[in-house]
Amino acid sequence: MAKHTLDPGSASTTRRVRPTHIDKRPFKITNLDDGEEVHQSCLVVHGECQALDYAETNFVSVSSSDMLHPSPTAQHWPLNKGQWTALVMLSPGLNKLAFKLNHAGGTSDSLEITVNYLPLLQLPPLHLAILVAKDSPLLIDCPPAKYGSISTAHSGIDAAISKLRMSAYMWQALTAEDFRQKGLGRRSFRLEEEWAPNTTTQRAHQYVPEESSQMGTVAKVHIIRSEKTVAELRDADIAQQNPDGRDRNALHKYFEEALIKYGAPFESRCRPVVAGMILDAHYSTEQSMITAHAALGCHKRDGVSLGIFGSHLAYSWPRFLEEVPSCLTDMTPPGDTVGNDNGECETMRGACFVGQGAFLHEVGHAFGADHTTGIMARGYSKSWAMNFVELEADDSRKNESKWDLQDTLKFKLLPHFALPGDHPVTKEFKQANVRVEVSIGRNDELDPDDKNEGLRVCCAAGLAQVKIQSGENDPTIHDFMDDSNSSPCTEFQIFNIREKFDQSQALKITAIGMNGKQRIVSDFWAMLKDLPYVLLPGSDLILHKKSVRSPHLESVDNDDHFIKWAMLLHHRGKDGQLYRATSIDLRVGCTMDGAVVYYADGQHANCGPAHDRHSGEPHEFGGHESERRDIPAGETITQVKICTESSGWGSLAGIRMTLSNGDEWGYLNNGYDDNNKDRDNESSEAVVTLKPEEGEVIVGFYGTSDRDSGFTQEFGILTAPKGVELPESIYDNLELLAQPN
Repeated sequence: MAKHTLDPGSASTTRRVRPTHIDKRPFKITNLDDGEEVHQSCLVVHGECQALDYAETNFVSVSSSDMLHPSPTAQHWPLNKGQWTALVMLSPGLNKLAFKLNHAGGTSDSLEITVNYLPLLQLPPLHLAILVAKDSPLLIDCPPAKYGSISTAHSGIDAAISKLRMSAYMWQALTAEDFRQKGLGRRSFRLEEEWAPNTTTQRAHQYVPEESSQMGTVAKVHIIRSEKTVAELRDADIAQQNPDGRDRNALHKYFEEALIKYGAPFESRCRPVVAGMILDAHYSTEQSMITAHAALGCHKRDGVSLGIFGSHLAYSWPRFLEEVPSCLTDMTPPGDTVGNDNGECETMRGACFVGQGAFLHEVGHAFGADHTTGIMARGYSKSWAMNFVELEADDSRKNESKWDLQDTLKFKLLPHFALPGDHPVTKEFKQANVRVEVSIGRNDELDPDDKNEGLRVCCAAGLAQVKIQSGENDPTIHDFMDDSNSSPCTEFQIFNIREKFDQSQALKITAIGMNGKQRIVSDFWAMLKDLPYVLLPGSDLILHKKSVRSPHLESVDNDDHFIKWAMLLHHRGKDGQLYRATSIDLRVGCTMDGAVVYYADGQHANCGPAHDRHSGEPHEFGGHESERRDIPAGETITQVKICTESSGWGSLAGIRMTLSNGDEWGYLNNGYDDNNKDRDNESSEAVVTLKPEEGEVIVGFYGTSDRDSGFTQEFGILTAPKGVELPESIYDNLELLAQPN
């Protein structure tokens, strides 16, 4: 285990880079090495150059050639104070990229590099699809400023295909560069491809007699015919932006049904991830509403994962590389004939930002991202262009059009984002939780004479980042991804933490594991009272605690909706005698309701709320898959298995226990499709096993439950050394086990 002991009082979270004077900077590329191997078709290149005469310097031109074709017409990209960004399309194999620094007087500098593009065709792609109504006119909204009333150059079905294709390549380039900047390698999804007219350059949109067939390998766009009419798709009752709509999720269902009817590669067994555009989206001036549009995305591990968006802003998107800079800088007002989506489309450039960025947001959902930060929090609406061009208007703006670190780490586990040399993703790696704990003593030893409390953060999958925030101050961020000393299991520690931070301010800890798991502690000072073990008063005995928490509980800061509970496998009866647990009823239905422990004197105790919050009556658990099992005298519970995935319920899903004689009972509830034969599969990635350490035995349980429903959010085991009797005082003080101590 790699250990890191940092002093936040002296550690700097900003890497200081010695500034380079712009008048001495050579014309160079800053994010790509000569001869580098990449695995995506579209590549974003960042560079810098001398900027003394930047007012006269107009642009950087870029051209590429491969082993079989000469260099095509160059594309031109703007400069801003010695910084430039360009997009390049690559062909499989060796590509020669030529860059020229141009100004009013001609070319002042140039450079060439080679890039080897190796497509990973064995990986699953992102599929592109356009849904069209069965009576569709095959046109999209297009304002007069784009000649919408007299030309189909930006409004026809061919234009829609080119725009969606170019946008997908931009998504791909943005994602790969973002991963690279985060230290995760230049990785991105590939796109399903076909041999078709190559619309990624302007030349393919023009008729050249000697080159009448501009064919190439390009991203395939499936045209999906819907059974719905234009009127049905544009029904205001299903428009997502209609607050009074009766079914504002219907368009996602319509799209998914049409994909499945289309067949491969959109069958559930293929587990496709799809970016779907609704062609017949339309702004109704009469209703002041965008119809046939929904921004929705859903990830299905064993089905069709689909992110959808309307075509109503596609008029502002580029059709080919040469249009990218102009579309991202066009300040022309779109006018009154098209929709101002979310009030952020008052210019052509703004419409492009929102349209391309919000669509990628939904694709992020299709890949499994939640609403986090950056792209998944509408960060694209102001800074989308910063990923593709350098503009003076963006000098003081932070680029928020990035993926959240947690999302990229989750994506990295998907086969779509794999790179050669990646280690196999194991079940243990995926399941490893991030633990934020209190450490006692500099050497992690429970020395009664050493009460120095510290912070310990660890994850068996490795730590990616630990963020510490005291009060309203800017957070202290520790990154571990570039740490050459890191190991699969990373541990981060701060000793004597009370001396390091102001205890009058809440100390928030946010930790992310290399598997994308996150742990948030809203106030570490409260955790100092909730140790991962229990020091029993008047005794040298220590009870250790080990639990599984639901993803929902891991992500919330507010404990008001939950109650903590604990019980032991012996309890003190009304006669003052101790009675052992004789049976346990594990209560599982659509989710994990809880459990009930029965004792030899006829009493019982809930693993969860004891009474109904509102009526005050004894709480009774539901659960149609519940199972009760006797515990013979002399037998112990050797392990507890918990299923964490509860299909939207937010709580844990199921539980199974094992006795020392091998008997098992309970229901893991792993899967929610009645046709799924593996609904109780113990080998699932969602199943976590709790076991006592060597030389210890389970003596009780503790956890957290929803205050209203009683559903279990956390279930844990209490363990003690084998053969050691617990002090009798603990049976009269169970609150010590359940509440912060």
